[in-house]
Amino acid sequence: MFGGKRDLPLQPAEYQGRGRGAPLPPVLVNAAVLFVSLVVSQQLISRFGLDFFILALVGAFFGTLYAIVSLKSLLVPFIVWVLSVGGFRYIWSIQTPILPDLFLDRMMMLWLAMVFMVKFFAERRTLKGPFLLDYLIAIHGLYVLIRIYIQGMEYIHPWTMSYLIPYAAYYFSKNIVTTIRRIWVFLVSLLLLTLYYSITSIAENLGLNFLVWPKLILTERIRWGGRSTGPFLQPGVLGTVIGMLVPIHLYFIATVRSNVTRVGVYVSLALGMAGLYYTYTRGSWLAGIVAILVVAALNIRHYSRVLLPAVVLVPVLAFSFLGLGQDTFMKERVENEDTLGSRVGTAVTALKIWRDNPLIGVGFFQYRNAREDYIQPITVPGLGTIRFVQFRHNNIHDIYLGPLAEDGLVGMGLQFWIYFLILKTFLKKFRWRHEGDHFAIFIMPVFAGVFVGYLVGGLAIDYRFFSFIGVLFYMCAGILYGYQRPEQENVS
Repeated sequence: MFGGKRDLPLQPAEYQGRGRGAPLPPVLVNAAVLFVSLVVSQQLISRFGLDFFILALVGAFFGTLYAIVSLKSLLVPFIVWVLSVGGFRYIWSIQTPILPDLFLDRMMMLWLAMVFMVKFFAERRTLKGPFLLDYLIAIHGLYVLIRIYIQGMEYIHPWTMSYLIPYAAYYFSKNIVTTIRRIWVFLVSLLLLTLYYSITSIAENLGLNFLVWPKLILTERIRWGGRSTGPFLQPGVLGTVIGMLVPIHLYFIATVRSNVTRVGVYVSLALGMAGLYYTYTRGSWLAGIVAILVVAALNIRHYSRVLLPAVVLVPVLAFSFLGLGQDTFMKERVENEDTLGSRVGTAVTALKIWRDNPLIGVGFFQYRNAREDYIQPITVPGLGTIRFVQFRHNNIHDIYLGPLAEDGLVGMGLQFWIYFLILKTFLKKFRWRHEGDHFAIFIMPVFAGVFVGYLVGGLAIDYRFFSFIGVLFYMCAGILYGYQRPEQENVS
Protein backbone atom coordinates (compact mmCIF):
# COMPACT_ATOMS: atom_id res chain seq x y z
CA MET A 1 0.00 0.00 0.00
CA PHE A 2 2.86 2.36 0.88
CA GLY A 3 5.91 2.48 -1.36
CA GLY A 4 4.23 0.61 -4.20
CA LYS A 5 4.15 1.60 -7.81
CA ARG A 6 0.91 3.56 -7.37
CA ASP A 7 2.52 5.92 -4.88
CA LEU A 8 5.53 6.79 -7.02
CA PRO A 9 5.51 10.12 -8.91
CA LEU A 10 4.20 9.83 -12.44
CA GLN A 11 6.95 9.39 -14.98
CA PRO A 12 6.99 11.52 -18.14
CA ALA A 13 5.95 8.59 -20.32
CA GLU A 14 3.09 7.73 -18.00
CA TYR A 15 1.94 11.35 -17.88
CA GLN A 16 1.99 11.66 -21.65
CA GLY A 17 -0.18 8.65 -21.93
CA ARG A 18 -2.92 10.14 -19.76
CA GLY A 19 -5.49 12.24 -21.66
CA ARG A 20 -3.42 15.14 -23.09
CA GLY A 21 -1.01 14.62 -25.96
CA ALA A 22 2.64 15.47 -25.88
CA PRO A 23 3.44 19.20 -26.06
CA LEU A 24 4.85 20.62 -29.26
CA PRO A 25 8.63 21.02 -29.35
CA PRO A 26 9.78 24.61 -28.67
CA VAL A 27 11.38 24.81 -32.10
CA LEU A 28 8.03 24.27 -33.84
CA VAL A 29 6.31 26.87 -31.63
CA ASN A 30 8.99 29.47 -32.34
CA ALA A 31 8.86 28.69 -36.04
CA ALA A 32 5.08 29.13 -36.10
CA VAL A 33 5.31 32.49 -34.29
CA LEU A 34 8.04 33.65 -36.68
CA PHE A 35 5.97 32.61 -39.71
CA VAL A 36 2.85 34.43 -38.48
CA SER A 37 4.92 37.54 -37.68
CA LEU A 38 6.43 37.58 -41.16
CA VAL A 39 3.04 37.21 -42.84
CA VAL A 40 1.48 39.98 -40.72
CA SER A 41 4.47 42.28 -41.31
CA GLN A 42 4.32 41.71 -45.08
CA GLN A 43 0.61 42.52 -45.13
CA LEU A 44 1.05 45.69 -43.05
CA ILE A 45 3.88 46.96 -45.25
CA SER A 46 2.06 46.22 -48.50
CA ARG A 47 -1.22 47.78 -47.36
CA PHE A 48 -0.10 50.73 -45.24
CA GLY A 49 3.53 51.33 -46.14
CA LEU A 50 6.82 51.08 -44.28
CA ASP A 51 6.27 54.20 -42.16
CA PHE A 52 3.06 52.81 -40.69
CA PHE A 53 4.75 49.46 -40.04
CA ILE A 54 7.63 51.07 -38.14
CA LEU A 55 5.19 53.22 -36.17
CA ALA A 56 3.10 50.16 -35.30
CA LEU A 57 6.24 48.24 -34.31
CA VAL A 58 7.43 51.02 -31.99
CA GLY A 59 3.93 51.37 -30.56
CA ALA A 60 3.71 47.62 -29.92
CA PHE A 61 7.10 47.69 -28.17
CA PHE A 62 6.26 50.56 -25.85
CA GLY A 63 2.73 49.23 -25.34
CA THR A 64 4.12 45.87 -24.25
CA LEU A 65 6.62 47.56 -21.96
CA TYR A 66 3.88 49.74 -20.47
CA ALA A 67 1.67 46.69 -19.93
CA ILE A 68 4.43 44.87 -18.06
CA VAL A 69 5.13 47.87 -15.82
CA SER A 70 1.40 48.46 -15.23
CA LEU A 71 0.81 44.89 -14.11
CA LYS A 72 3.71 45.25 -11.70
CA SER A 73 2.50 48.51 -10.14
CA LEU A 74 -0.98 50.03 -10.40
CA LEU A 75 0.44 53.44 -9.52
CA VAL A 76 2.00 53.75 -12.99
CA PRO A 77 -1.22 53.49 -15.05
CA PHE A 78 -2.99 55.62 -12.45
CA ILE A 79 -0.48 58.49 -12.82
CA VAL A 80 -0.53 58.18 -16.62
CA TRP A 81 -4.31 58.37 -16.59
CA VAL A 82 -4.28 61.44 -14.32
CA LEU A 83 -1.82 63.21 -16.63
CA SER A 84 -3.88 62.33 -19.71
CA VAL A 85 -7.08 63.65 -18.12
CA GLY A 86 -5.21 66.76 -17.02
CA GLY A 87 -4.37 67.96 -20.52
CA PHE A 88 -2.37 65.38 -22.46
CA ARG A 89 -5.37 63.69 -24.06
CA TYR A 90 -4.36 65.08 -27.47
CA ILE A 91 -1.16 63.06 -27.79
CA TRP A 92 -2.98 60.25 -29.53
CA SER A 93 -6.57 59.49 -30.43
CA ILE A 94 -8.79 57.25 -32.55
CA GLN A 95 -11.70 59.15 -34.09
CA THR A 96 -14.50 57.29 -35.88
CA PRO A 97 -17.75 58.52 -37.48
CA ILE A 98 -19.86 55.93 -35.62
CA LEU A 99 -18.25 55.04 -32.28
CA PRO A 100 -17.29 57.59 -29.60
CA ASP A 101 -13.88 59.19 -30.14
CA LEU A 102 -11.18 57.45 -28.13
CA PHE A 103 -8.81 60.10 -26.82
CA LEU A 104 -5.82 59.15 -24.70
CA ASP A 105 -7.57 59.81 -21.39
CA ARG A 106 -10.44 57.45 -22.23
CA MET A 107 -8.12 54.71 -23.42
CA MET A 108 -5.95 55.07 -20.30
CA MET A 109 -9.03 54.87 -18.10
CA LEU A 110 -10.17 51.67 -19.80
CA TRP A 111 -6.68 50.21 -19.43
CA LEU A 112 -6.47 51.22 -15.77
CA ALA A 113 -9.88 49.70 -15.05
CA MET A 114 -8.87 46.45 -16.74
CA VAL A 115 -5.53 46.17 -14.93
CA PHE A 116 -7.21 47.17 -11.67
CA MET A 117 -9.73 44.33 -11.96
CA VAL A 118 -7.06 41.82 -12.98
CA LYS A 119 -4.89 42.71 -10.00
CA PHE A 120 -7.72 42.70 -7.48
CA PHE A 121 -9.59 39.64 -8.68
CA ALA A 122 -6.70 37.46 -9.84
CA GLU A 123 -4.67 38.17 -6.69
CA ARG A 124 -7.78 38.05 -4.49
CA ARG A 125 -7.21 41.47 -3.00
CA THR A 126 -9.90 43.23 -1.01
CA LEU A 127 -11.12 46.78 -1.55
CA LYS A 128 -10.25 49.26 1.16
CA GLY A 129 -12.95 50.34 3.59
CA PRO A 130 -14.88 52.08 5.01
CA PHE A 131 -17.52 51.92 2.30
CA LEU A 132 -20.26 54.39 3.24
CA LEU A 133 -18.91 57.13 0.98
CA ASP A 134 -18.36 54.55 -1.78
CA TYR A 135 -22.00 53.55 -1.68
CA LEU A 136 -23.20 57.14 -1.54
CA ILE A 137 -21.13 58.16 -4.57
CA ALA A 138 -22.45 55.17 -6.53
CA ILE A 139 -26.05 56.02 -5.57
CA HIS A 140 -25.65 59.67 -6.59
CA GLY A 141 -24.13 58.82 -9.97
CA LEU A 142 -26.80 56.17 -10.59
CA TYR A 143 -29.59 58.60 -9.65
CA VAL A 144 -28.49 61.10 -12.29
CA LEU A 145 -27.92 58.32 -14.84
CA ILE A 146 -31.48 57.02 -14.35
CA ARG A 147 -32.82 60.54 -14.95
CA ILE A 148 -30.80 60.70 -18.18
CA TYR A 149 -32.07 57.29 -19.26
CA ILE A 150 -35.66 58.42 -18.76
CA GLN A 151 -34.95 61.57 -20.79
CA GLY A 152 -33.52 59.58 -23.70
CA MET A 153 -29.72 59.33 -23.13
CA GLU A 154 -29.04 62.56 -25.02
CA TYR A 155 -26.75 63.93 -22.31
CA ILE A 156 -24.82 60.80 -21.46
CA HIS A 157 -21.51 62.44 -22.45
CA PRO A 158 -21.75 65.29 -19.88
CA TRP A 159 -22.65 62.63 -17.29
CA THR A 160 -19.43 60.74 -18.01
CA MET A 161 -17.44 63.98 -17.68
CA SER A 162 -19.07 65.23 -14.49
CA TYR A 163 -19.83 61.99 -12.64
CA LEU A 164 -18.32 58.82 -14.10
CA ILE A 165 -14.72 60.00 -14.49
CA PRO A 166 -14.42 61.95 -11.18
CA TYR A 167 -16.14 59.18 -9.23
CA ALA A 168 -13.87 56.58 -10.85
CA ALA A 169 -10.92 58.71 -9.74
CA TYR A 170 -12.18 58.41 -6.16
CA TYR A 171 -12.31 54.60 -6.27
CA PHE A 172 -8.95 54.25 -8.00
CA SER A 173 -7.08 56.64 -5.69
CA LYS A 174 -8.61 55.16 -2.56
CA ASN A 175 -7.35 51.68 -3.42
CA ILE A 176 -4.08 52.54 -5.18
CA VAL A 177 -2.54 55.65 -3.55
CA THR A 178 -2.41 54.15 -0.08
CA THR A 179 1.06 54.90 1.32
CA ILE A 180 3.08 58.04 2.01
CA ARG A 181 5.52 57.09 -0.73
CA ARG A 182 2.77 56.75 -3.31
CA ILE A 183 1.14 59.99 -2.16
CA TRP A 184 4.50 61.74 -2.59
CA VAL A 185 4.78 60.44 -6.18
CA PHE A 186 1.21 61.57 -6.78
CA LEU A 187 1.98 65.09 -5.50
CA VAL A 188 5.15 65.32 -7.59
CA SER A 189 3.10 64.47 -10.68
CA LEU A 190 0.60 67.21 -9.86
CA LEU A 191 3.44 69.69 -9.22
CA LEU A 192 4.91 69.02 -12.67
CA LEU A 193 1.46 69.30 -14.21
CA THR A 194 0.99 72.68 -12.49
CA LEU A 195 4.30 73.88 -13.91
CA TYR A 196 3.11 72.91 -17.40
CA TYR A 197 -0.13 74.86 -16.91
CA SER A 198 1.74 77.90 -15.64
CA ILE A 199 4.28 78.00 -18.47
CA THR A 200 1.54 77.48 -21.05
CA SER A 201 -0.60 80.28 -19.59
CA ILE A 202 2.32 82.72 -19.51
CA ALA A 203 3.46 81.75 -23.02
CA GLU A 204 -0.05 82.31 -24.36
CA ASN A 205 -0.19 85.82 -22.96
CA LEU A 206 3.33 86.82 -23.97
CA GLY A 207 3.06 85.36 -27.47
CA LEU A 208 5.73 82.69 -26.93
CA ASN A 209 3.97 80.28 -29.26
CA PHE A 210 6.84 77.78 -29.39
CA LEU A 211 6.14 77.01 -25.72
CA VAL A 212 2.42 76.46 -26.25
CA TRP A 213 1.31 72.86 -26.67
CA PRO A 214 -0.99 71.54 -28.04
CA LYS A 215 -1.19 74.11 -30.84
CA LEU A 216 -4.97 73.87 -30.77
CA ILE A 217 -4.74 76.31 -27.84
CA LEU A 218 -3.58 79.08 -30.18
CA THR A 219 -6.62 78.61 -32.40
CA GLU A 220 -9.16 78.60 -29.58
CA ARG A 221 -7.49 81.48 -27.74
CA ILE A 222 -8.73 84.01 -30.30
CA ARG A 223 -12.35 83.82 -29.18
CA TRP A 224 -11.42 84.51 -25.54
CA GLY A 225 -9.93 87.91 -26.25
CA GLY A 226 -6.50 87.59 -24.68
CA ARG A 227 -7.28 85.27 -21.75
CA SER A 228 -5.11 82.17 -21.35
CA THR A 229 -7.05 78.96 -21.89
CA GLY A 230 -4.52 76.15 -21.52
CA PRO A 231 -5.26 72.60 -22.71
CA PHE A 232 -8.83 72.90 -21.41
CA LEU A 233 -9.53 75.67 -23.96
CA GLN A 234 -11.42 77.60 -21.27
CA PRO A 235 -9.79 80.29 -19.10
CA GLY A 236 -12.07 79.78 -16.10
CA VAL A 237 -11.25 76.09 -15.93
CA LEU A 238 -7.51 76.66 -16.38
CA GLY A 239 -7.56 79.29 -13.64
CA THR A 240 -9.52 77.11 -11.23
CA VAL A 241 -7.21 74.15 -11.80
CA ILE A 242 -4.11 76.28 -11.19
CA GLY A 243 -5.76 77.81 -8.12
CA MET A 244 -6.50 74.36 -6.70
CA LEU A 245 -2.97 73.07 -7.39
CA VAL A 246 -0.87 76.07 -6.35
CA PRO A 247 -0.96 75.09 -2.62
CA ILE A 248 1.03 71.94 -3.45
CA HIS A 249 4.11 74.15 -3.65
CA LEU A 250 3.84 74.85 0.08
CA TYR A 251 4.20 71.15 0.88
CA PHE A 252 7.45 70.79 -1.08
CA ILE A 253 8.93 74.08 0.13
CA ALA A 254 8.36 72.95 3.72
CA THR A 255 9.60 69.37 3.33
CA VAL A 256 12.47 69.30 0.79
CA ARG A 257 15.98 69.32 2.23
CA SER A 258 17.91 70.75 -0.70
CA ASN A 259 18.04 74.55 -0.86
CA VAL A 260 18.42 74.38 -4.64
CA THR A 261 15.23 72.34 -4.93
CA ARG A 262 13.45 74.72 -2.58
CA VAL A 263 14.42 77.70 -4.77
CA GLY A 264 13.15 75.82 -7.82
CA VAL A 265 9.79 75.22 -6.11
CA TYR A 266 9.59 78.92 -5.20
CA VAL A 267 10.15 79.76 -8.87
CA SER A 268 7.40 77.32 -9.82
CA LEU A 269 5.10 78.98 -7.26
CA ALA A 270 5.78 82.40 -8.81
CA LEU A 271 5.06 81.00 -12.27
CA GLY A 272 1.84 79.47 -10.94
CA MET A 273 0.63 82.81 -9.61
CA ALA A 274 1.46 84.47 -12.94
CA GLY A 275 -0.32 81.71 -14.86
CA LEU A 276 -3.36 82.12 -12.63
CA TYR A 277 -3.33 85.89 -13.18
CA TYR A 278 -3.26 85.60 -16.98
CA THR A 279 -6.52 83.66 -17.04
CA TYR A 280 -8.23 86.95 -16.07
CA THR A 281 -10.98 85.09 -14.23
CA ARG A 282 -12.17 86.61 -10.95
CA GLY A 283 -13.68 83.39 -9.62
CA SER A 284 -10.42 81.52 -10.24
CA TRP A 285 -8.37 84.25 -8.55
CA LEU A 286 -10.61 83.99 -5.51
CA ALA A 287 -10.41 80.18 -5.49
CA GLY A 288 -6.60 80.24 -5.63
CA ILE A 289 -6.17 82.87 -2.92
CA VAL A 290 -8.62 81.19 -0.54
CA ALA A 291 -7.01 77.78 -1.15
CA ILE A 292 -3.55 79.08 -0.22
CA LEU A 293 -4.86 80.86 2.89
CA VAL A 294 -6.66 77.72 4.07
CA VAL A 295 -3.52 75.61 3.68
CA ALA A 296 -1.44 78.15 5.59
CA ALA A 297 -4.06 78.46 8.35
CA LEU A 298 -4.19 74.69 8.91
CA ASN A 299 -0.42 74.48 9.36
CA ILE A 300 0.65 77.88 10.63
CA ARG A 301 3.90 76.56 12.06
CA HIS A 302 5.34 75.36 8.76
CA TYR A 303 3.37 76.98 5.95
CA SER A 304 3.05 80.53 7.27
CA ARG A 305 6.81 81.00 7.23
CA VAL A 306 6.83 79.61 3.69
CA LEU A 307 4.33 82.27 2.63
CA LEU A 308 6.11 85.21 4.26
CA PRO A 309 8.69 85.58 1.44
CA ALA A 310 5.86 85.24 -1.08
CA VAL A 311 3.88 88.03 0.61
CA VAL A 312 6.84 90.35 0.04
CA LEU A 313 7.81 89.13 -3.42
CA VAL A 314 4.40 88.76 -5.07
CA PRO A 315 3.51 92.49 -5.11
CA VAL A 316 6.99 93.36 -6.40
CA LEU A 317 6.80 90.74 -9.16
CA ALA A 318 3.24 91.68 -10.01
CA PHE A 319 4.01 95.35 -10.59
CA SER A 320 7.50 94.84 -12.07
CA PHE A 321 7.11 91.87 -14.41
CA LEU A 322 3.37 91.42 -14.91
CA GLY A 323 2.72 95.15 -15.31
CA LEU A 324 -0.25 94.94 -12.96
CA GLY A 325 -0.50 98.69 -12.59
CA GLN A 326 -0.73 99.26 -16.37
CA ASP A 327 -2.81 96.22 -17.28
CA THR A 328 -5.92 97.83 -18.75
CA PHE A 329 -7.41 94.46 -19.69
CA MET A 330 -7.28 93.38 -16.05
CA LYS A 331 -9.06 96.57 -15.02
CA GLU A 332 -11.74 95.97 -17.61
CA ARG A 333 -12.26 92.44 -16.32
CA VAL A 334 -12.49 93.56 -12.69
CA GLU A 335 -14.76 96.52 -13.38
CA ASN A 336 -17.04 94.67 -15.81
CA GLU A 337 -20.49 94.51 -14.20
CA ASP A 338 -22.31 93.04 -17.22
CA THR A 339 -20.89 89.58 -16.50
CA LEU A 340 -21.85 89.83 -12.85
CA GLY A 341 -25.38 90.91 -13.75
CA SER A 342 -25.86 88.02 -16.18
CA ARG A 343 -24.59 85.54 -13.58
CA VAL A 344 -26.98 86.88 -10.97
CA GLY A 345 -29.86 86.72 -13.43
CA THR A 346 -29.02 83.09 -14.22
CA ALA A 347 -28.84 82.21 -10.51
CA VAL A 348 -32.20 83.82 -9.74
CA THR A 349 -33.80 82.03 -12.69
CA ALA A 350 -32.40 78.71 -11.45
CA LEU A 351 -33.94 79.34 -8.03
CA LYS A 352 -37.32 80.04 -9.64
CA ILE A 353 -37.12 76.80 -11.63
CA TRP A 354 -36.26 74.85 -8.48
CA ARG A 355 -39.11 76.50 -6.58
CA ASP A 356 -41.54 75.04 -9.14
CA ASN A 357 -39.79 71.62 -9.20
CA PRO A 358 -38.44 71.22 -5.65
CA LEU A 359 -38.05 67.46 -5.17
CA ILE A 360 -36.40 66.03 -8.30
CA GLY A 361 -35.88 69.16 -10.43
CA VAL A 362 -36.46 69.49 -14.15
CA GLY A 363 -33.88 66.90 -15.20
CA PHE A 364 -30.20 66.71 -16.05
CA PHE A 365 -29.24 69.45 -18.54
CA GLN A 366 -32.84 70.62 -18.81
CA TYR A 367 -32.23 74.11 -17.42
CA ARG A 368 -31.72 75.53 -20.91
CA ASN A 369 -35.20 74.34 -21.90
CA ALA A 370 -36.93 75.37 -18.69
CA ARG A 371 -35.52 78.92 -18.63
CA GLU A 372 -37.68 79.91 -21.62
CA ASP A 373 -40.71 79.81 -19.33
CA TYR A 374 -39.21 82.54 -17.13
CA ILE A 375 -38.76 85.36 -19.64
CA GLN A 376 -38.84 88.43 -17.42
CA PRO A 377 -36.41 91.04 -16.09
CA ILE A 378 -35.00 90.71 -12.58
CA THR A 379 -34.45 93.53 -10.12
CA VAL A 380 -31.50 93.05 -7.74
CA PRO A 381 -30.47 95.55 -5.04
CA GLY A 382 -27.19 97.17 -6.01
CA LEU A 383 -27.36 96.00 -9.62
CA GLY A 384 -30.69 97.50 -10.59
CA THR A 385 -32.85 95.85 -13.22
CA ILE A 386 -31.25 93.04 -15.21
CA ARG A 387 -32.91 92.55 -18.57
CA PHE A 388 -33.67 89.00 -19.60
CA VAL A 389 -31.81 89.49 -22.86
CA GLN A 390 -28.61 89.76 -20.79
CA PHE A 391 -28.84 86.18 -19.54
CA ARG A 392 -31.48 84.34 -21.57
CA HIS A 393 -28.79 82.38 -23.44
CA ASN A 394 -26.66 81.73 -20.35
CA ASN A 395 -26.10 78.16 -19.27
CA ILE A 396 -25.61 77.17 -15.64
CA HIS A 397 -22.58 78.90 -14.13
CA ASP A 398 -22.20 77.18 -10.76
CA ILE A 399 -22.26 73.78 -9.04
CA TYR A 400 -24.96 74.68 -6.52
CA LEU A 401 -28.08 76.48 -7.77
CA GLY A 402 -27.94 75.05 -11.28
CA PRO A 403 -27.80 71.40 -10.16
CA LEU A 404 -30.44 72.21 -7.54
CA ALA A 405 -32.82 73.29 -10.31
CA GLU A 406 -32.01 70.22 -12.42
CA ASP A 407 -31.62 67.46 -9.81
CA GLY A 408 -33.85 68.83 -7.05
CA LEU A 409 -33.50 68.26 -3.34
CA VAL A 410 -32.82 64.55 -3.90
CA GLY A 411 -29.77 65.11 -6.08
CA MET A 412 -28.36 68.03 -4.10
CA GLY A 413 -29.08 66.22 -0.84
CA LEU A 414 -26.93 63.31 -1.99
CA GLN A 415 -24.23 65.71 -3.20
CA PHE A 416 -24.03 67.59 0.10
CA TRP A 417 -24.08 64.32 2.02
CA ILE A 418 -20.93 63.39 0.06
CA TYR A 419 -19.33 66.71 1.03
CA PHE A 420 -20.35 66.17 4.67
CA LEU A 421 -18.74 62.70 4.84
CA ILE A 422 -15.52 64.05 3.34
CA LEU A 423 -15.50 66.87 5.90
CA LYS A 424 -16.24 64.47 8.77
CA THR A 425 -13.40 62.16 7.72
CA PHE A 426 -11.06 65.13 7.32
CA LEU A 427 -11.74 66.42 10.84
CA LYS A 428 -11.32 62.93 12.30
CA LYS A 429 -7.95 62.23 10.67
CA PHE A 430 -6.65 65.77 11.08
CA ARG A 431 -6.37 65.02 14.82
CA TRP A 432 -3.47 62.72 13.96
CA ARG A 433 -1.27 65.82 13.70
CA HIS A 434 -1.05 65.84 17.50
CA GLU A 435 0.71 62.46 17.25
CA GLY A 436 3.26 63.73 14.71
CA ASP A 437 1.68 62.04 11.68
CA HIS A 438 3.27 63.34 8.44
CA PHE A 439 0.07 62.88 6.45
CA ALA A 440 -2.01 64.96 8.87
CA ILE A 441 0.60 67.68 9.38
CA PHE A 442 1.75 68.33 5.82
CA ILE A 443 -0.52 66.61 3.28
CA MET A 444 -4.04 67.06 4.66
CA PRO A 445 -3.79 70.90 4.66
CA VAL A 446 -2.91 70.72 0.95
CA PHE A 447 -5.93 68.51 0.33
CA ALA A 448 -8.04 71.04 2.22
CA GLY A 449 -6.79 73.72 -0.18
CA VAL A 450 -7.88 71.55 -3.13
CA PHE A 451 -11.31 71.01 -1.56
CA VAL A 452 -11.86 74.69 -0.80
CA GLY A 453 -10.58 75.78 -4.21
CA TYR A 454 -13.07 73.41 -5.81
CA LEU A 455 -16.03 74.62 -3.73
CA VAL A 456 -15.18 78.33 -4.08
CA GLY A 457 -14.46 78.08 -7.81
CA GLY A 458 -17.79 76.32 -8.22
CA LEU A 459 -19.58 79.53 -7.24
CA ALA A 460 -18.85 80.94 -10.70
CA ILE A 461 -18.07 77.99 -13.00
CA ASP A 462 -19.98 74.90 -14.06
CA TYR A 463 -17.57 71.96 -14.13
CA ARG A 464 -19.71 69.50 -16.06
CA PHE A 465 -17.82 69.67 -19.36
CA PHE A 466 -14.37 69.57 -17.73
CA SER A 467 -13.77 66.41 -15.77
CA PHE A 468 -10.30 67.23 -14.41
CA ILE A 469 -11.54 69.66 -11.74
CA GLY A 470 -13.81 66.96 -10.35
CA VAL A 471 -11.01 64.40 -10.73
CA LEU A 472 -8.71 66.53 -8.55
CA PHE A 473 -11.36 66.88 -5.86
CA TYR A 474 -12.35 63.22 -5.71
CA MET A 475 -8.79 61.89 -6.00
CA CYS A 476 -7.84 63.81 -2.87
CA ALA A 477 -11.06 62.64 -1.19
CA GLY A 478 -10.26 59.03 -2.10
CA ILE A 479 -6.73 59.25 -0.69
CA LEU A 480 -8.03 60.94 2.46
CA TYR A 481 -10.77 58.36 2.95
CA GLY A 482 -8.59 55.29 2.26
CA TYR A 483 -5.31 56.24 3.92
CA GLN A 484 -4.49 54.58 7.22
CA ARG A 485 -1.41 54.96 9.36
CA PRO A 486 1.04 52.03 9.00
CA GLU A 487 0.35 50.69 12.49
CA GLN A 488 -3.40 50.73 11.84
CA GLU A 489 -2.91 49.05 8.46
CA ASN A 490 -0.94 46.23 10.08
CA VAL A 491 -3.59 45.71 12.76
CA SER A 492 -6.30 45.63 10.08
